[in-house]
Amino acid sequence: MDPKLLTESGWKATASKYKIKDNGLQRALAAYEKLDDEEHEDRIEGIDSVSKLAGALKRAREVAAAPDVVEYLDDVIDAAESEKHEITKAKAVADKAEAMTQKKAGAEAKKADEDEEEEEEEEEEEDDDEEEDEDYAAKLLAAFQKLKGAKDTSYQFLVCDAKPVCGVMVAKKITPKHKEQLTKATGGSKRFLPVGTCSFQDGKFTFSMDKPVTGLARKLQDSIKNFTGKKFPIKVGTEAAEDDEGQPSAGAGAATPESAAAPKPERPELETAPEVWHQTREVISTSIDQLKAAIQKEFAEEDPGLLTEINKNMEKLDGILDKLDRKLAESLAKAHTAANPAARATELKNAKTILMDYLKYVKSEPLIAEIDANPFGVKTNLRPTLVEKLTHMAQVIG
Repeated sequence: MDPKLLTESGWKATASKYKIKDNGLQRALAAYEKLDDEEHEDRIEGIDSVSKLAGALKRAREVAAAPDVVEYLDDVIDAAESEKHEITKAKAVADKAEAMTQKKAGAEAKKADEDEEEEEEEEEEEDDDEEEDEDYAAKLLAAFQKLKGAKDTSYQFLVCDAKPVCGVMVAKKITPKHKEQLTKATGGSKRFLPVGTCSFQDGKFTFSMDKPVTGLARKLQDSIKNFTGKKFPIKVGTEAAEDDEGQPSAGAGAATPESAAAPKPERPELETAPEVWHQTREVISTSIDQLKAAIQKEFAEEDPGLLTEINKNMEKLDGILDKLDRKLAESLAKAHTAANPAARATELKNAKTILMDYLKYVKSEPLIAEIDANPFGVKTNLRPTLVEKLTHMAQVIG
């Protein structure tokens, strides 16, 4: 088949040579040429239009008097019918592949949704599902931050009285999962004290229990500092452990002008945060590459046209890394090297804005869920990984 038969330029030259008045065939051919290979429905509609217009034109009186034009239009009609057959065949293959993929993805997505619902029910003590993937230290810090910012609010707490450093978990409701975390954090200890309540009162985190344990205030303060790097003012019963050696805790007395003006020390995690984000992007990139390879292997023996279409669709996967770019790491690096506290605060605010954009994207982008639920045997875990690392970044930013 002459490749020019189904082109605007081919018919335009013939019509001009024999002075044939066009009936819309030239426009139909031009529109058909602009369609992408994967637009099967539009291509079938377009090629039908070309065939009908060529047939109608062939019956025109002026065309009937030009045998060469009649022969050309017959060739156009034959080429259109052959083209329609190939498009229909490609569409059937694509529809079959899509149906199979959707069926598998649907089953995996349903199971993933059921698993996620179960996790959310078990983690009712957290504000949202992002906190489910935080580590022990991050959860502990998050709980203290919420208590400090809430008035007349109390959480439950559980102490694992291990040696040399005990462990403590603070949450809206203590669950068996918290016991597992404490056991793991303290090296396997299961020496749990009775559950009590914790609240923020008079500038101290006050731990209330039926029978206060002597020396527990200092133990809790040391434990929290050991796991989080933060030293908080703690009170248990009548005992108190202040937030600074030899200095009154927050709320115990008025701060001097010098202490009020003193800049906050830089977060130690800030130095490593940029590299953590770079590594996260590398993990995501590797997972996406593995999925691409699995998809190509699955359809390796299919029609070449289908493979071309699949490869084009897989380019969309790279858009995830384009959206979750390196800006967050760059902003955190600037904050770490800031010349003064004010500059650092400004850059951390910028980093927080970038972080919030990332979180919104991760929550709203359906492609991420589709990747995690893929039916090709590749365990990507994109969403849990991203939630975990972005939550870590949020803790660093503060």
